[in-house]
Amino acid sequence: MTKHLQPSTDPITEDRIYIAEALKGVNTAALIMSIVHMTGDTSILRGSIRPKLMDVVAAGAEAEGDEPFGEGGFTQEEMASVRAQALEAIESYRDRGCTLPTLDEDSVTEMFHYMSGRDLDTDYAAFVKEEIALDGVDCRGLVLDDAALQERAQNFPVIIIGAGMGGVLAAIRLDEAGIPYTVLEKNPGIGGTWYENCYPGCRVDVAGHSYSYSFEPNHDWSCHFPLADDIRAYYDHCAEEYDVKKHIRFNTEVVEAVYDEAEYSWRVRVSDQDGREEILTARAIISAVGQLNRPKMPDIQGLDSFTGEVVHSGAWRGDGALAGKRVAVIGSGASAFQIIPELAQTTVKLEVFQRSPAWMFPNPAYHSEVSEGQKWALKKLPYYSKWYRFWLFYAAVEGVYEQTLADEYWDSPLSVSASNDEMRKSLSAWIESQVADPELLQKVLPRYPPFGKRILQDNGTYLAALQHPDTEVITTGIRACVADGIITEDGSLHEVDVIVCATGFHADHFLFPMKIVGCKGIELAEQWGEDNGRAYLGITVPNFPNLFCIYGPNTNLVVAGSIAHNAESQVNYILRCFRLLFENGLEAMNCRQAIHDQYNAKVDAANAATAWGSPLVNNWYKNSAGRITANLPFRIIDYWKMTKQPNPDDFIFSGRSL
Repeated sequence: MTKHLQPSTDPITEDRIYIAEALKGVNTAALIMSIVHMTGDTSILRGSIRPKLMDVVAAGAEAEGDEPFGEGGFTQEEMASVRAQALEAIESYRDRGCTLPTLDEDSVTEMFHYMSGRDLDTDYAAFVKEEIALDGVDCRGLVLDDAALQERAQNFPVIIIGAGMGGVLAAIRLDEAGIPYTVLEKNPGIGGTWYENCYPGCRVDVAGHSYSYSFEPNHDWSCHFPLADDIRAYYDHCAEEYDVKKHIRFNTEVVEAVYDEAEYSWRVRVSDQDGREEILTARAIISAVGQLNRPKMPDIQGLDSFTGEVVHSGAWRGDGALAGKRVAVIGSGASAFQIIPELAQTTVKLEVFQRSPAWMFPNPAYHSEVSEGQKWALKKLPYYSKWYRFWLFYAAVEGVYEQTLADEYWDSPLSVSASNDEMRKSLSAWIESQVADPELLQKVLPRYPPFGKRILQDNGTYLAALQHPDTEVITTGIRACVADGIITEDGSLHEVDVIVCATGFHADHFLFPMKIVGCKGIELAEQWGEDNGRAYLGITVPNFPNLFCIYGPNTNLVVAGSIAHNAESQVNYILRCFRLLFENGLEAMNCRQAIHDQYNAKVDAANAATAWGSPLVNNWYKNSAGRITANLPFRIIDYWKMTKQPNPDDFIFSGRSL
């Protein structure tokens, strides 16, 4: 069940001057790891120069401060010392033909401990080793090396719904396994939410070098936090590189999927862009539609009577042509946070209608371009890119997770624990440092616990935009829309030319608006109710055999790292479910209700004990009953272990011998 990856680095041919200049833009911790690989000498790991694992608040504040610290808490003097050692190691490596010494297992273990700042337990070490694949072995695909299994796989066609990050990933893995598949994509192109969201300033909040497949790193991101165009281009490249694009049917939307119990198969009714319908048949369905794919318009009286342009951030049309216009932005979440600084530069008047303000992490690098030196290091320094990926997700996850957990004895409306309150103070100080106007400060300073709602990345541009002379923040509620603008609850008319609705998605309407019918005619929408999606591991649902979800209920990540990590775990699990069927000559597997219910009880209890589950806040993570339907409350390592291998006892199997 493994395959070997291609070599991850190109040979170094550059001279000393070029290398020295390139090293000024690299990550120090990952560079130290590369030095060990090039020299075989681990003594640097036992010296005084060591990374400091900090949460993102402390890291951002440190980067903004006067102290000469760099990424990872290294001083400027320490970074210069590491670069000097690296220069000598690189030249020696280059001059001997780019050959590497062999590191023993103890040395590699020491390297993991050094990077993480503590001794890693066995499970975590195993997860990291699989994630960055230092040995060049990809363990997450499915290799069927038995003729009987291969034959059964070839008679097990799968339909994948969606050609975003999860759908392309599933297609690549099915293709590797020799399982026939068709990808159905409602849009004309690849990218999913990154195809649909093209508003000004749209970018990911996760570092790009970890927002990619583990087996297909991208060393050419233009920005550390890539823009939507770059993300779309990456996933399109992956579809081309792995030759799965020919299996994608674009402009094709799933209308209905019905499970045929007699034939152990799914009949999927699809509609093309001209309304022509067709029935497709598959043994299994993988839904990769995600959670953030159906824009949610605000419920405002008279919105349809507004005679100007109304646009949703998730359905942006062209460039919007908003320069010189009077624009209202409804919302203050992630999309608005990115749109507003862009609009403030060109609109003649910008009014921001804010229901509640957002907490924000200080991140000076949020809009920063990736240096040419960093790109060079990712491509050419041995194992640098792998350790850099580890650094990104480990520092982001382990530095913050504990601060999101609620203390049942903590009594404050502003925080959920002592450590969460310390974070609140730090984040408050960051906001206060940017806003001089006391009246505006009262509007933009949140009065709920950090992580109660999505925390945003901030490099100072958002609050600066709110202080632009032609920008106004309005916290009075909206009463209605009229032909020429918006009327607030105080009776004021705000005349505008364009209304931008940055009001999110139907995140609690999973697989909406498709009609999914399982065993005995049970409809998924009825089993879940309108907004109460539940699934075992977020992947599989009782009464719906061979229906699997990527980014399904309760799999959204708040603080657990990149969604790409979890998608790989989910696809790994789905592939091994298929293998169970092939090995046993069966056709269908149906999650046991009791297993499903036990798991969801744990999810609900864990979510309730977090900042985002606090009754003090309302957020898009919760459904109308207040239950968290979106978020995974477990650490990424915990979910990785849960999805490593399906337990046959969790399912009821059926079918004829394949």
